[in-house]
Amino acid sequence: MNRQKLLQKTVNPIDIKRFDCVDLVEAMGQMSFQARNLSRAAQIYDRMIQDTDCNIILCLAGFLFSAGLKEIVYDLIANNMVDVIVSTGANIVDQDFFEALGFRHYLGDPLANDELLRQQQIDRIYDTFIYR
Repeated sequence: MNRQKLLQKTVNPIDIKRFDCVDLVEAMGQMSFQARNLSRAAQIYDRMIQDTDCNIILCLAGFLFSAGLKEIVYDLIANNMVDVIVSTGANIVDQDFFEALGFRHYLGDPLANDELLRQQQIDRIYDTFIYR
């Protein structure tokens, strides 16, 4: 398999401004497990935003930008919904910096042959490929 076949579909970020998920997240408050925790977290976050004396620290770890979540972080910053960001280097260097240089993240396969990817000079982050 060649590079062109492996790099067919780019990771496309979600645009949270295109829909309103408030009702969905509130309804999750009547569900179990992590659905209820997500609803509870959203309520706490809403109270934090309303409290002008509260500083909101967003901690980023893992492969968030390569997964397509960079635009959400951008929107949080642009709308003054976070005050401080603490991030691992992977989000900043290995993902955001490469995209700033014009590289893209592609939908991949977690079971891809790593030797084949190496031969094609493609890096893999679980099920995401990046070609530099």
